[in-house]
Amino acid sequence: MANLVFELEKKFQPNDQQAGAKRIITKMSQLLEEEGLMILNPLGEAFTETRTDVEATIVGDGKGKLLITDVIKPVIYNRQDGKNMLVQRGVVLAGNK
Repeated sequence: MANLVFELEKKFQPNDQQAGAKRIITKMSQLLEEEGLMILNPLGEAFTETRTDVEATIVGDGKGKLLITDVIKPVIYNRQDGKNMLVQRGVVLAGNK
């Protein structure tokens, strides 16, 4: 369910005219958060090979500082007893700017 909500959020851009659909997606996301799930979109974040919360495919030469350029699946954590437990590693593409 969290992956579906993430995919729907990616499909609707901030300027989309479909405000009703965006509202429903936002509500679904809020319900998942209330159940303790945190859905993180690491787009634009730095990527290093020591990062353990994502599985990356390197695009381009892979030299220098790498950024996450596309997110296929988000990073999902479950919050229990004040601790965040990794439920799903993100699947991303990483490359140079």
